[in-house]
Amino acid sequence: MAYVIAVSNQKGGVAKTTTCMSLGACLAEQGKQVLLVDMDPQSNLTMAAGLDPDELENTLSDLLLGEGDSAKAVHELKMPGLFLLPADIRLAGLDAELRSLHHEGYESRLLQVLAHWIKQYDYVLLDCPPSLGAMTLMALTAADLVMIPVQCEFYAARGLMRLMDIITAIKMRTNPPLTYHLLVTLYDKRNRISREVLAQLQENFEGHLFETKIEMDTRLRESPLVGEPVILYAPRSRSSGQYRQVAQELMALG
Repeated sequence: MAYVIAVSNQKGGVAKTTTCMSLGACLAEQGKQVLLVDMDPQSNLTMAAGLDPDELENTLSDLLLGEGDSAKAVHELKMPGLFLLPADIRLAGLDAELRSLHHEGYESRLLQVLAHWIKQYDYVLLDCPPSLGAMTLMALTAADLVMIPVQCEFYAARGLMRLMDIITAIKMRTNPPLTYHLLVTLYDKRNRISREVLAQLQENFEGHLFETKIEMDTRLRESPLVGEPVILYAPRSRSSGQYRQVAQELMALG
């Protein structure tokens, strides 16, 4: 059975998509079968994999609607063992429809879609949109673990508390075993604020914080431009080593 990880933070620009791609590739490098699922209407994960969302016949949107061909929806990426279920802009309309009509039980719809692959993969990573809408609620309902990329900046704590409230509600309503871990990203150890916020996170989230921090790295920003995970694009870069360490920590969790 796959270990399902929702990579989520309603704040944009904290490296959710980069973490999904990089961590998925590192797990595949360890011989794991990994499925990445793009749940963001902006389709950044899909484009980072070198795919054009406007040219795809089958995406997550089709499967959530009960349409499309599951067998044709998943794409094998350049990294052996790494696969992608892509997204397109229609997810935005679907998110709004589910929230406005209050479809009963919609939170479990993604779980039903993933049931097609849950035994085929070791890990499923869900790249959530920067919001707490229907897509994120479905992802949290389907997940074993919420991985929360967080940047060490002044406003980080406020956004985290809102997400913590949602995680608590999901645990009470649809997914009692759900747990979470924070991953510090875009870390700049030269910055005093970064160091102070990190100390606060270590104090407030003891036992729920990955030891490895992902530091600033130009190579990491360049890798989506060539449609490759950073461990293929720059295998000896600092960020490649750090994401490999996170993969080891993750495998120890589940």
